[in-house]
Amino acid sequence: MAARNLTPQQGLGFFGLLILLCSAVLGKSQMCEVETGQTNIILDIEESRENFIGQPTNPPELPIFGDPETEIALNLVFPKGQPTFRLNGKRLQLLEPLDRDEENLSHIVFQVSCTIRSTNKKRNIPIIVRVSDINDNAPRFMNTPYEVTVPESTPVGTTIFRNIQALDKDAGVNGLVEYFISPGSVNSTDDSKYTEDGYGTFAISFPHQGQVTVAKTLDFEKIHTYYLTIVASDRARNTADRLSSTTTLTVNIADSNDLDPSFIYSGCTFVDGACINPEYSASVPAGSLLGVLTVLPERIQAVDLDTINAPIRYSFASGMPGNYDDYFQIDENTGVLKQTKAIDTSTAKKYDIIVKAEEVTPGIQRFTTAKLVIYVKPVDANPPVISSSQTEGYVDENSPIGTKVLDSQGNPISFRTTDADLSDSDPKPDYIYELTTPSFNVTSDGILIVNEDNLDRDPPAPGRFKFQVVAREPRTNAASAPLSLTVHLRDVNDNAPKLAMVPPISITAGDQSESRLVTQVNATDNDEGPNAVVTYSIYHVSNNGIQKFTINDTTGEIRTQGRLLAGEQYSITVQATDIGGLSSQAIVEVSVTPGPNTKPPRFQKPIYEIQVSEGAEINSTVTVVHADDPENDAVVYSIISGNDLRQFAVGQESGVIIVIRKLDRESLTRYQLILKAEDTGGLSSSATVNIKVTDINDKNPEFDASTLPYVFQVDEGTAQASVGVVHATDADEGINAEITYSIPTDIPFTINATSGEILTSKALDYEKTNEYKFVVTAKDGAPDARLGTASVTVMVLDLPDEVPKFSDARIDVHIPENEENFLVATVQAFDPDTMPEITYVLRKGNAELFKVSPKSGEVRTVKGLDYEAQKQHELTIGTIENDGNSPGDTVQLVVEVEDRNDLPPRFITVPDPVTVNDDQSIGTIIATLPAIDGDGTSPGNVVRYEIVGRGKAPKYFQVDPDTGAVRIRDELRKEEDTEYQVDIRAYDLGEPQLSSVAPLRVDVHHLLANGNGNDVKSDNKLESGTMMSSESIGLAFSDDSYTTSVPESTEANSTLKLIQIVNSKQSSDGPPAFKCEFVGGNEEENFNLSVADHGCHLQLIKPLDFETKTSYTLQLRLTSHRYFVNPLKDTATVEIIVQDENDNAPEFEFNRLRGQRDTFYTIITEDMDVDTTILQVRATDRDSGKFGTVRYALYDDDENRVNVPTSYFMMSEDTGVLRTARHFKNENDFPMTFLVEARDSDSQQEQGSHRTRARIVVNKLADINRMALSFPNAAPSDLRNYYTELEELLDKKTGLVSGIERMSSQKYLAKNGSVIENPSATDIWFYLIDPKTEQLLSRKDSIVETTLLEPAARSELNIALPRATAESISFPLERKDQGHTVKATAVDIDNEVFPFTLIAISLVILILGTIGIIYICISWSKYKNFKQRMRQYSSTNPTRYDPVIVNPQASNASETIANMKEYETQMLAMAVPPDVDDDLQLDFSAKNHAFSLDNVSYITHKENSNGGGGQSSPSHSDATTATIATLRRHKNLNNANNMNNNLAINNRQNTFNRTLEINTRNNANPLGSPANGALSGTLTLGRIKHQNSNHYQNGVYNIDPTGPNNLANAKNNAYSTMGRRGNTFGDVGLLNGNGELMNATLGRNGQLNNRLYGGEVPITNPLFQRSNSDHNHLSSTNENVSFGKRDYGQIGFSYLNDLDRSEVETTTEL
Repeated sequence: MAARNLTPQQGLGFFGLLILLCSAVLGKSQMCEVETGQTNIILDIEESRENFIGQPTNPPELPIFGDPETEIALNLVFPKGQPTFRLNGKRLQLLEPLDRDEENLSHIVFQVSCTIRSTNKKRNIPIIVRVSDINDNAPRFMNTPYEVTVPESTPVGTTIFRNIQALDKDAGVNGLVEYFISPGSVNSTDDSKYTEDGYGTFAISFPHQGQVTVAKTLDFEKIHTYYLTIVASDRARNTADRLSSTTTLTVNIADSNDLDPSFIYSGCTFVDGACINPEYSASVPAGSLLGVLTVLPERIQAVDLDTINAPIRYSFASGMPGNYDDYFQIDENTGVLKQTKAIDTSTAKKYDIIVKAEEVTPGIQRFTTAKLVIYVKPVDANPPVISSSQTEGYVDENSPIGTKVLDSQGNPISFRTTDADLSDSDPKPDYIYELTTPSFNVTSDGILIVNEDNLDRDPPAPGRFKFQVVAREPRTNAASAPLSLTVHLRDVNDNAPKLAMVPPISITAGDQSESRLVTQVNATDNDEGPNAVVTYSIYHVSNNGIQKFTINDTTGEIRTQGRLLAGEQYSITVQATDIGGLSSQAIVEVSVTPGPNTKPPRFQKPIYEIQVSEGAEINSTVTVVHADDPENDAVVYSIISGNDLRQFAVGQESGVIIVIRKLDRESLTRYQLILKAEDTGGLSSSATVNIKVTDINDKNPEFDASTLPYVFQVDEGTAQASVGVVHATDADEGINAEITYSIPTDIPFTINATSGEILTSKALDYEKTNEYKFVVTAKDGAPDARLGTASVTVMVLDLPDEVPKFSDARIDVHIPENEENFLVATVQAFDPDTMPEITYVLRKGNAELFKVSPKSGEVRTVKGLDYEAQKQHELTIGTIENDGNSPGDTVQLVVEVEDRNDLPPRFITVPDPVTVNDDQSIGTIIATLPAIDGDGTSPGNVVRYEIVGRGKAPKYFQVDPDTGAVRIRDELRKEEDTEYQVDIRAYDLGEPQLSSVAPLRVDVHHLLANGNGNDVKSDNKLESGTMMSSESIGLAFSDDSYTTSVPESTEANSTLKLIQIVNSKQSSDGPPAFKCEFVGGNEEENFNLSVADHGCHLQLIKPLDFETKTSYTLQLRLTSHRYFVNPLKDTATVEIIVQDENDNAPEFEFNRLRGQRDTFYTIITEDMDVDTTILQVRATDRDSGKFGTVRYALYDDDENRVNVPTSYFMMSEDTGVLRTARHFKNENDFPMTFLVEARDSDSQQEQGSHRTRARIVVNKLADINRMALSFPNAAPSDLRNYYTELEELLDKKTGLVSGIERMSSQKYLAKNGSVIENPSATDIWFYLIDPKTEQLLSRKDSIVETTLLEPAARSELNIALPRATAESISFPLERKDQGHTVKATAVDIDNEVFPFTLIAISLVILILGTIGIIYICISWSKYKNFKQRMRQYSSTNPTRYDPVIVNPQASNASETIANMKEYETQMLAMAVPPDVDDDLQLDFSAKNHAFSLDNVSYITHKENSNGGGGQSSPSHSDATTATIATLRRHKNLNNANNMNNNLAINNRQNTFNRTLEINTRNNANPLGSPANGALSGTLTLGRIKHQNSNHYQNGVYNIDPTGPNNLANAKNNAYSTMGRRGNTFGDVGLLNGNGELMNATLGRNGQLNNRLYGGEVPITNPLFQRSNSDHNHLSSTNENVSFGKRDYGQIGFSYLNDLDRSEVETTTEL
């Protein structure tokens, strides 16, 4: 009954309570449960970066139901070891840093104990925290240092070092290492020239392997050692986080036998260490047997230039005469030359033998040859006889070694040796001259020379040498009788005079009138004769005393010649010099002692009266004053007063007063100088000199400048009428200032010579002459009178007798208001006089509004008219010449003013702030802001209102567009804001539309709500009890910052922006009582501020230029002397953005290289191809954006020509590149001249674009125009950067326009006519253009021959560059005819027969060619069939990679792991951590999208036998050939080709790069071992060249039997490809017999192989096997991959056993 009486509200409440109770019970039952519903919690956390422990887990909190503060209690339980985390609520916080790498820490397992506080029930929840790796370890190189030695003959591409290994402690991609070589530097040592950085010489082709290969040819003779900087970098996904390490690999180059041996002896010319053209000589006496012969210049010896230092075998190669081997032999080991039989001169006098030196080495035996000459000497019966040209010789002492000794006649002394045993035809031996003194020697040609340095004649050395000379024959040692000689040393001035030291000297003070001896110096000279004559001089005297002492140049006596004052000290440097200029110096110290001084000097008279002309020259003498000193001391004169202007000077010693500045009597007429005379003792007296400056006539009469030029007016028709008065003044005095005036006598005027008044001499006639111009002359009264002139213009005035009259009595006009200087009308009056004079004047009207031009009669407005002030104006216009009021004397002008919308609406009052409560209803009027418009007509005075502005105000307020009433638009309590700034804009409907903005501040009073949900009412007062008024806010800028854009073409005095002033009031009695001023940014004074009623106008006063400055930032400040200014808003910033306009035209860049006089020059050649670039023009535009974009186009000078030049060329519109459009083989009309235009807009039709044109002159270059400038000492690569310098030098040399065509190695013709190229020299090919005719000049032009080719010009050819110097001018090579002549017989062929002959020959060639092609095709077909049969019995051999042995019976596990990693890196291209202590760890989780085991396919002979279960690994006996798919680094797209269908359907071959071949026939495959399980043999990995060879036809796949990758007839073999980017097998889907879609590609994107197979293709996988009905392998994320326990240890993959139970999480990047 009670339930029946429940109200609906009570029912709902009861139902809600029931739900709460159920939730509480259910919540308590879920306490301590894992939110994910699992039995454990798995979290992730990053390892610590250094000591940081603040990293969060993911998720950040434990997903356990319950509040740890009130509902549950959580505790961490660590069964093993120390705690790693602590709990903060549900968050885990580390207690110490985690290092995943050092501790091999992949996860942390512990428990959390959760206790329900209400029931004390407790539960332990396992927690697994997986530690993820960060890249914090750099790779570390192992087994360093690295060093290897390779022979220099190692081919390019050979691997030279495989042992580079670096380990990275990080996991996943952070632990994978790549290697590369970076540029390095080699430390400079003594062997630095044989060492070099190996960057570029060696390379690492595969970064993941680190194997170093040879990239360039090696040469031991140039570089012995290379240093390679090896960088090992990890492969962190973010390249910025990758870490790297470096090490050095030292590569020592071993020498190889690649150089021929070389003979060596002193004096031989060596090139690259080898002796060039070696020659030896020996001699034997006739009839004698010497045995071992002496060989000159040294014994025969050859060496191996290689460091192998192979033994040398010597032999005779050939010789003349042919019986040389009967008399001579050479030791094959030592090279010793022996005579085996005596020989007579009748047999031969000379033997020429070729000696061969050959290396004794296996293989190629290198050799070299030398020339040996053996002379047969006659029997020696007489000794040699020596004679000389003279027995006495002379030579200068100190002569250098090699100086010839001369006889008394000046001829060199020579020796001659004869031997009676020798006939005239016998060759003369080279005699050896022996001297008994080492000071002299005899040259090989018998000249006596000096053999010692510094032969000294001066005592105590002897001045004469006596010695003997003997001539000795070197072969027989026979000597001549001695010859005596005497050599005299001639004296050379090599000794300087030496001065003796002089003790200090004292001398008393004295007058200059006496000359007193100070001392005498003496010098000695070891030379003799004139060289010993000494001259004395004074070199320097201290204290400026050089004029006070003299020295006798012969005796050395030093005497005084000037006045010496007491206390002075002098250091006299005396120099003694001989005739050769050698000298020495000595210093004489002189001290001056004082004498008695008691009386001062006295002037001859106390006052001097002097007159001097103002024309006195500078340095002219005024007078001479003299003062006598009783003690005869020297007197010094000086001016002590009256010379302030520095007009005069007095000689200190002479007393002569001179003028030192120009005098001007007109400036100052008298001077009074006070002179002082002072002796050496300091006593002085003075005298007065009065100087009067007398006048000279030095000033010209000058007319008054203020009245020049003189222009007078005089009426016509009156004689003796006064015209005017001229006046001139003269600054001189007396007669020099008396002025007389004169004018020419041939004019109708006279002048008063004294007063300067000009009168008419007769009546003037205006009609004949209305203006006279003449010169008036003013002359002073001096005998040498000076003149002054002035020009006079006399205007003759016409006397009018008529007055002007107007033809119109009234003119009505309509003009718009506000137009300043607007032309209202033009009035016109007529004057009947021949010289009408009409001057218009405004008789009646407002002169402040209108003005009339006195001459033209144009009536204009002075300022804009105001329609609202006055709608009509009446003006009366008259003339000054007619002051009457009769009809025609004036004209009435009635001006009707037309209204314009020129006044913006104005708010009647400045709105005060309004305060409203937030409970006011929508639509409530909170304020009304009426505005009025002062315009006189509609629609310009119709006002409308709208809200503009800022923030949220338009959302909550609206204004009535007609009345200006402000209403609430939305509930104010939605926002917490207490203040809104509402900007009301009043605008009119005129054109242009004008408006004003009034800011209204609205304060919102938010009311509190009581417990019943009602608002608490309050009054409209704030807590202080008063409302804020506008006066308390004060004047303020309406915003803190403003931005406006101004075009750069804006004219000066334009208003840029009106800056609103909040709370400003319109002043009725004057301007507003505030002002705006600049604080900063207007330093250039480009802007001005003016005050308006409610703001400030920002005006532009100077034009702006975008190219000079693009923006201005102005800082403004608001001040007022009457109103309060809000200090928080009294500053504002105005950003002026200058907008660019197209105001600059493009300008071509005429560089010296191709342009002159606004013209571009270029050339073409006859054989130039179409679309060849010949020139690039460039123009720049200072504008920006689209205005600065330059486009180019070609135009012709004369477009009416048949073949206009522009049809031969085309120009790129964007780049200005000029290219050829046609061939020029038959074109000879050159030069071609046309125009190129640069415009600065994208469209030719765009208005305002600028265009600039330049000329292009194109000439045709031929061989006759080519010349080459030869640089013999520089290669072309050294001169590539000097094009501009070379052309400038050629221009300067020739005065022509030059151009460089190319640079090439120097070529010249040999004697046999062949062309020889010198790569170390350069020919610079250039041409010359005459700038007058603009045509190319040939080498035969006279100007070219004069400036370049004549001998005089060639000798001045000294064009030099920083690295080369020009030598000569050359021309294109012309092959010369050979020396022999070939006779030929001409055969006359009939012109009609010749074509048929050619056709017959062509048919024969065609038939033979067809037969040859058929034969080649048949041979190729047979060859392919043979290869196919051979491939049935052989497998493909891998290439390039050396074998990698996987040995399951390795001695230790580390070998197996290392071998497997090498397999994975080389064959699968997998980057595997090289750490031998860690197993290969694969991440098969859902996170790892880089690796999918679903994409690995395996091949076996047997079909799947387990039906619906997972695939099993094949046994060893089951597998015959297994191929593991390889990873390709680049995207391959296997193409399907239709071929023969003669092979089984289940054979298929996909593209592969590296193949694992396992051959069971030779027990070389661990997967295919015998049935007993014994694993014998090895597994070989190699890479073979891939070839895409999938062939599909008629529903089956066929294999090309000749394909290089084909294993013919191997059943059920599958070659699949793992692609780094996912390889796609195009065409159709790949299905097995049960319709299973196969994915045989291992890659990043897991793409599918799309090829359809018609038959069943069993797939075998050594790791996992799928059933035909299992489609789990389609997953690309590894989410549904299941793993089972399998033992793979027996096949060497022991690390695979732990794949399904490893707790280590890593990532393997493929």
